[in-house]
Amino acid sequence: MTRLALMALLLLLTGCAAVVTAPTVQLEQLKPVSVDISGITIEVDLLVTNLNRFDLTLLGYSYTLQVAGLPLSSGEERQTLIFPAGQQTRITIPTLVRHRDLFKLLQLQHEPDRIPYRLITGIQVNSPLGEKTVPVDHQGLFALPEQYRPSGLLKYLKGTLSQP
Repeated sequence: MTRLALMALLLLLTGCAAVVTAPTVQLEQLKPVSVDISGITIEVDLLVTNLNRFDLTLLGYSYTLQVAGLPLSSGEERQTLIFPAGQQTRITIPTLVRHRDLFKLLQLQHEPDRIPYRLITGIQVNSPLGEKTVPVDHQGLFALPEQYRPSGLLKYLKGTLSQP
């Protein structure tokens, strides 16, 4: 009987350690941070919560950013980051929206305070049981800051072109 109880306890303990809960991923914010000759850089901040009792390791991610139904930016990155057990970690994904794509977006004439977007991301993590990809598909609306609206971009271009 003692042997059976010991085996059951061992099975219970190893079974609990073998269960890996996928981390939760939330879109924290989507913010334009700079404009240059290439386009507008938008940072996507994701908040990753590791619900496990053990650390998970970020191996990389892939993403596609659609704005108003147009695929404006996509890419992938291989980087290593530790998601500590039971904690939240922020990941910032820099995306570049090229000017030609921005002009396509402006032709759609969306209200600049309510621009629809969709972020499709795959976060690749490593756990004690191997690699896993956590999918994220988030839709929402964001307001374009004044400096990135057509009038602000024209001021920027005018200032750039008038410099010697």
